[in-house]
Amino acid sequence: MTTLSTTTSPIGRSTRRFQALLPLLLVLALLGAFVRPAAAAPDESRVLPQLQREAAEQPNSSFRVIVTRLDNNPAADRAAGAGGGKKLKDLPHNAFVAEMPGRAIEALGRNPAVKYVAPDARMNKTGIVDSSKLGTLYPQVVKATGLWSGTNPVTGSGIGVAVVDTGITAKGDFTFPTGGSRIVAKVLFNANLEKTGDGHGHGTHVAGIVAGNSWAQSDLTLRGKYIGIAPEANLINVRVSDETGMSYLSDVVTAIDWVVANRVTYNIRVMNLSLVSSVAESAKTSILAAAVERAWFNGIFVVVAAGNAGPDTLYYPPANDPFVVTVGAADSMGTVAQGDDMIAPWSSYGVTQDGYSKPDVVAPGRYIVSPLASSGSTLGTQFPERIVDGKYVWLSGTSMAAPVVAGVAALAFQAHPEWTNDQVKWLLLNTSQQLGIGGILLPGQGAGEVDATAVVRYSSTPGFANQGLPINQNLVTTDGSTSYSSASWSTASWSTASWSTASWSTASWSTASWSTASWSTASWSSADETDVR
Repeated sequence: MTTLSTTTSPIGRSTRRFQALLPLLLVLALLGAFVRPAAAAPDESRVLPQLQREAAEQPNSSFRVIVTRLDNNPAADRAAGAGGGKKLKDLPHNAFVAEMPGRAIEALGRNPAVKYVAPDARMNKTGIVDSSKLGTLYPQVVKATGLWSGTNPVTGSGIGVAVVDTGITAKGDFTFPTGGSRIVAKVLFNANLEKTGDGHGHGTHVAGIVAGNSWAQSDLTLRGKYIGIAPEANLINVRVSDETGMSYLSDVVTAIDWVVANRVTYNIRVMNLSLVSSVAESAKTSILAAAVERAWFNGIFVVVAAGNAGPDTLYYPPANDPFVVTVGAADSMGTVAQGDDMIAPWSSYGVTQDGYSKPDVVAPGRYIVSPLASSGSTLGTQFPERIVDGKYVWLSGTSMAAPVVAGVAALAFQAHPEWTNDQVKWLLLNTSQQLGIGGILLPGQGAGEVDATAVVRYSSTPGFANQGLPINQNLVTTDGSTSYSSASWSTASWSTASWSTASWSTASWSTASWSTASWSTASWSSADETDVR
């Protein structure tokens, strides 16, 4: 065999031999450039570890799962049926939902046509009910009220905010001053429901924090008393949860896909998700994390609640995704000043499985008064003593804090429609007020408590957040030739990209190899947001 030597051979002979090998080297280099990621070996079970353990412990129980196909291979569907399962519905981007017996799940994960199997987890709403203290201080605390008047008022006018929740009940708080509803679209993504109205009350409350405006109330005593952060923003009612507040992860993924597809029609610049998965999963692999990232890359500013489980609990999608803005809850302590604000003791914070510190920011989330869907709603019947002025109710939770930030984002996009998601996130991270006692910063606040005026009135060119972050593995292109995890996000070509016009809607969710995922380092401890009081 010919070898190259630069120490014993004359220069000319070495050069000629190198030239002879050059065509072969070029061929090998080109082959390397186009080699696709290796598919996971058939004997490797690509099942979320927590699901695999529970399925092994309960082989005769039925599990609702999301199956992601490899290369959109229909053999995955047949494998689910052959294992005694039942396919329930297709999902966007190479996935479907199935009910499977526990004994068949590990084998399904080993099928070469299957990329990954994860639970179709129930989603937990993050609102809670706390002890008695009322008020509508939150718009003043985050300095939004001063933006609503003056020569160039900023009220969120024209900006669409999608509220993915239990629905929104049409009320006077959601109408234009001249009449007509500001709920410009309503859609339903829950097979157990027939109406987009809010039988629970959580979604209506969240929507009121974003864009409620009681100046349109017929009752003169209520006019101007309860106003959300962006009181003239449009609302898109995306109902995924039933009257108990329950939804499945697959419902939320499908709903987000609709929001992305209709973002231009309704000028959806912001989406609020005051819910978290009940099952912990890395943001690298979660299909819900992939959905929110895809929305982000399509120019939709995604705001999510951190959860209400306290410290070291940021393991649940979508709150653990690095791209989106995750919001914790502050306690305003009954004053409009931020200097005395505290972090709500139940507000979730910590480091995610993938090493990201969350939440990003905090906002008022305790004792928040907002519209009541109806006295007969779940919240109305469960907590009648929390009803205020007959038509409003107070709640606490990161579910209430997230829509405060969603409203601030709507204000920012009205004032500066040219700003990108990464710029507005950068502004939130760099203008928020840090909270502390005696010079010691409080844990769990991220960059601090948001300041709407500082964001909207920022006079320089904002920087860009999310530089250098790897995207979810489900968003890797089908041929494997592009790896966003190695892209240089700090370059001008990415930093100045107009995400609002970028077309990611045809991006494939993927054929990346899952065989190298390091599940052993992930923390799968659970948090039950519904138990916080």
